[in-house]
Amino acid sequence: MHIWSLVMALAYIPFLVQGKNRDESTPEIPSSCHQNEFNIQSPEDLENIIDCNILVGNIVISDYNYPIITFSKLEKVLGNLTILKSPELVRIEAPTLEYISSRFILTELTSLSLISFPSIKYINVLDWSILPILSNVHLNHEIQGIESIRVSDTSLTGFSGFIADKLDILDINNNRFLDTIECNVEHIYGKLHIAANAIDVKVSLPKLRQVSNLSINNVERLNLDQLETVDNSLSLSNNYFQQLRFPQLETIGGTLSLLQNEQVNHLEFPSLNEIGGGLMLVNNTKVDKINFFPKLKIIGGALELVGPIKEIVFRQLKLVKGSAIVKSTSQQFDCTKWSTSDILLVVRGGKIECTNYKNEKFTSRTRKEGHSQGLHSNTVALIYRFIL
Repeated sequence: MHIWSLVMALAYIPFLVQGKNRDESTPEIPSSCHQNEFNIQSPEDLENIIDCNILVGNIVISDYNYPIITFSKLEKVLGNLTILKSPELVRIEAPTLEYISSRFILTELTSLSLISFPSIKYINVLDWSILPILSNVHLNHEIQGIESIRVSDTSLTGFSGFIADKLDILDINNNRFLDTIECNVEHIYGKLHIAANAIDVKVSLPKLRQVSNLSINNVERLNLDQLETVDNSLSLSNNYFQQLRFPQLETIGGTLSLLQNEQVNHLEFPSLNEIGGGLMLVNNTKVDKINFFPKLKIIGGALELVGPIKEIVFRQLKLVKGSAIVKSTSQQFDCTKWSTSDILLVVRGGKIECTNYKNEKFTSRTRKEGHSQGLHSNTVALIYRFIL
């Protein structure tokens, strides 16, 4: 298996010169190479466009009944290149293809093992899915213009070498042998989604500063050291890393969820001051002290903490707009003390509830419900320090 590396640049210089500026060496496009859509299902159909250097229109290849597709002379596609639902297809080759103006879509190609586009320099959208034995990809190392990437259900082993400042989507999922994901992107305006790749996958986005939605699962190592802003939600679930650091992260517009990361024992959020949604720390079984939000002031939703919690410290927290719920399995946590502490001054909506290792539950009313009424029957045990 070969590691796939894509190197993306930012600038795109148009290759076609129109009207008066047309170079004399630029050939006219024959009518056979220009139509809204080219539908190809057999080698005979492919033969109709085999002499085209430039194709104007969308190419759709489906139910193709031969193991090899070769674009021997094609240099440019002004439209989409879509190849799908062709279980007999094994190889796709385009030795001279340099440019795909829009989408390069491959899907439901269950026998495809090789893609060779050694001259490709420009792709706008890369969307590959259900290519379960694809392991060999040969692409040019200077691809320009990519705005969106989805790679799902392949046998690729690596995905690295990006030099793209901006993407709309980066979605890498269900690639069972993929153990390296590296990208130098700085802004992702849509979603960043990484999940269900190799168990030991290492993810490094060392220059990422801003992302709209972030969801990362099943990762052994994660580098997001320059991330400053998450516009919506940040979710990390079922990961295998031992350390989690966000040294520059200041704001999260939606919910922060850390769920069932069973190996993590060291967390750092030294700069985070506001969470627009809820804060959920649930079943991170080696995290027993919640003391890694030294500057957090506002939680715009609910606070939910579940696990072997011994201590809770929020030094700057001033406002929780939803409920505050703690469930601790530690005998060292005092629910009675926590439920009647200064948490009552911070929570403005919902309820304050604490359940201890004996499954005894304590609840307190918040200011929104009225002045504190103390505890209802049942109880919760945890040692809670709340420092304002």
